[in-house]
Amino acid sequence: MNPKSDDDLLAIFSHARRRDREDAPAWRPELLDEPRQSSARRRVPAALVAASVIVLAVFVTRMPQPEPSLSEALPPLFDSPPGELFASVEPSLLTFEAPSDFLLPDHLNLTNP
Repeated sequence: MNPKSDDDLLAIFSHARRRDREDAPAWRPELLDEPRQSSARRRVPAALVAASVIVLAVFVTRMPQPEPSLSEALPPLFDSPPGELFASVEPSLLTFEAPSDFLLPDHLNLTNP
């Protein structure tokens, strides 16, 4: 039913199998008898160093800081010079003027004495 033969595909696949056999590493059964050194044993020292660095960093950053006494932590409340309360607040809270008051006619622009 297939007028064309598959001989060309067979040749391609046999060539690929030959190249695989040539590139494959040699079979060494002595490797099966030796105990395999796990890669985990090689990673243990690096993991221990990393863990110790992390633990050291956590302890150094979380060292308890001496808390200041309450009298040092609070601002001095009664050391301000005598004068009007909230005098340093600008603009003054007593003279509030809306931003659009200048648009009103003079007879509607009321100011508190």
